[in-house]
Amino acid sequence: MESLGDSPSFEDDEYQALSRKYMILEREHHGLGRELEAIEDEIRILEEEKVSLLDELVVLRESS
Repeated sequence: MESLGDSPSFEDDEYQALSRKYMILEREHHGLGRELEAIEDEIRILEEEKVSLLDELVVLRESS
């Protein structure tokens, strides 16, 4: 007699559940990757603005 864990139906169900979970994780991974890229772009922009403001501050200080 087969145990419940050895039945083909149980294995198929388990495979399908794991497959769905994998696909969900893949979508989340790609979504997080896009979010990370957007955040990194925003950081670059802010760092460029910071450098620009520091340059402006230096110029203003030298002219006073």
